[in-house]
Amino acid sequence: MNYPDFIPAAETRDDVTPEELPAAIAGRTTPLLIKGAVAHWPVVRAAQAGRLGDYLAPFDQGRPLVVFRAEAKTRGRIFYNDAMDGFNFERTTGRLLPTLRELERKATGGDHCYVGSTPVDHHLPGLRAHNDLELPDCQPLVSLWFGNRSLIPAHFDLPNNLACVVAGRRRFTLFPPEQVANLYPGPLDFTPAGQVVSLVDFHAPDFERFPRYREALEAAQVAEMAPGDLLYLPSMWWHQVEGLDDLNMLVNYWWRSTPAWTGLPQDALMHALLAIGGLPEAQRQAWGKLFDHFVVNREQATAQIPPERRGPLADLDRDAAAQLKKLLIEKLQRMP
Repeated sequence: MNYPDFIPAAETRDDVTPEELPAAIAGRTTPLLIKGAVAHWPVVRAAQAGRLGDYLAPFDQGRPLVVFRAEAKTRGRIFYNDAMDGFNFERTTGRLLPTLRELERKATGGDHCYVGSTPVDHHLPGLRAHNDLELPDCQPLVSLWFGNRSLIPAHFDLPNNLACVVAGRRRFTLFPPEQVANLYPGPLDFTPAGQVVSLVDFHAPDFERFPRYREALEAAQVAEMAPGDLLYLPSMWWHQVEGLDDLNMLVNYWWRSTPAWTGLPQDALMHALLAIGGLPEAQRQAWGKLFDHFVVNREQATAQIPPERRGPLADLDRDAAAQLKKLLIEKLQRMP
């Protein structure tokens, strides 16, 4: 049986209206595919009519953006080169509308073209006036992603994600956060596009090199998306994203569950690698238990401590967070 036929479909609904969307995803910790949720958007209808470039042209500001270009032999997989000392694509500078027109004409010469994480309000101001989601409890970052046939290896994002397909078909292959070890993540600091990615080629997995990937597959889900579909992807879920047609476009909404002043968890991970990563294994395991107790299971850790004595274990406000940051900076600056 060929991939992804054996992977079960993500939970799917077709009865959620735009007004009901916030309630449908509130507190949800697993993916949800909502069919036709944004099919009413004018930009989706324009794409279905073959007029996507014409529709976007009045909004385009002609600002530069990064275009990933990869040869046909890569199959559109944005990844490392064989030696893993570089990448299998070239980063170039382009502009939104000419790049989109190139895709509409199928003028890439058989190569793969991909544009990711492009802020909509910066490049296409005004587009969201009639093509938007109402998310009253958050202020999301809204981004545009487009290209021809492409494959972005499995990775995770800190924010919650609403992915809306405007044009073409997309396939998301999804894994819960606890599958991280079975997905064999690559380097933290040397990545194809900013986020650590799985080293496994899902279409041709090497089970001798990556034997635990079989276990990851047992937990996988797949979301096959058509124009107008929406996928809710909770924070930290691993997802491989494939563009399946000669022209694909997606708009996504990212938002965090905590204020920006709380800092980025990935910074804490890097600090932990600095301070704990070099310890003997027994000590690393002991610190892992402390992290589980004081951070992961914080509610349990504070249950017997009076609120006025919880210090950094308490819910922080902006002022308390600033004091904690100041203390950390002072300690880092005193390091030999």
